[in-house]
Amino acid sequence: MADVSTEFDLNAIAARARRYAELFTLPLKDRNWRGSAGEFSGSGVGSSLDFQDHRNYLPGDDPRHINWQAYARTGNYSLKLYREEVRPVVEIIFDVSDSMFSDPDKATRALELFYFASASAEKSGASTHAYLSKGPRWKPLEPGTIFSHRWEQVAGEMPQTEASASPNLMAIPLRARSLRVFISDLLFLSDPGPTMQALLHHSGRGMILSPFVREESNPDWEGNYEFIDTESRTSHDRRIDRTVLRHYLEAYRRHFARWKAAAIRAQSPLARIPSETAFEAAINLEAVPSGALNLV
Repeated sequence: MADVSTEFDLNAIAARARRYAELFTLPLKDRNWRGSAGEFSGSGVGSSLDFQDHRNYLPGDDPRHINWQAYARTGNYSLKLYREEVRPVVEIIFDVSDSMFSDPDKATRALELFYFASASAEKSGASTHAYLSKGPRWKPLEPGTIFSHRWEQVAGEMPQTEASASPNLMAIPLRARSLRVFISDLLFLSDPGPTMQALLHHSGRGMILSPFVREESNPDWEGNYEFIDTESRTSHDRRIDRTVLRHYLEAYRRHFARWKAAAIRAQSPLARIPSETAFEAAINLEAVPSGALNLV
């Protein structure tokens, strides 16, 4: 992985990410949660001030919630139900494969998305956990390592992987019913099915934020080029003509069409985020319309 702290101003990126978290938010309010006390609607009955319904009193219920006025009228015990308030669980998985840092614009956008997801989860009061993924390997991040930028040291200690090696998200001990935010360019060859399955495992909800640059999505190559493998750093000389370029573009579009179709089947939003566009405009292209992110 590139020496991120040398090439990029992580403090400035983190500061921008906190400002973006004032404009956009992770989709936490459109589902019921289970977890520790918090501010989001839960799937059970709680003790907040938000009245929900009545039901008959049953042995073992909290007598503090008995509706004594109704008992005085009817002689029957009934229970006041209140909305349970819980803290949602957000799990951020950041792909630190070298392809994510192969272009300065793409690296900046990937870092912005990583810090933004962390800032948005923090701002919402969610219980947040983060992991780094590099091919089949992964590492958990200790609390406080993101905005202190110590995550970069953890990433730098992860071994090199083969080019286009697929992630193994199923190996990560993701928590039940969490929101899983996968930040990756998705430039690996395997079928998207296992990754989508991992994002939904244990009743989780998945979403993917995928940064890209025009140089990879719609290049204008023609002539002799030296291509460098981002993982192994080996170089390959290749002459690019219109036929070769057309085959590349067709393969690239088929690849992401498969990912889009898999995301639709899994009901997990996938938003491709251009890197050369201002963050706010880039997020409004796909992330907001797909429901991957919400406007504040």
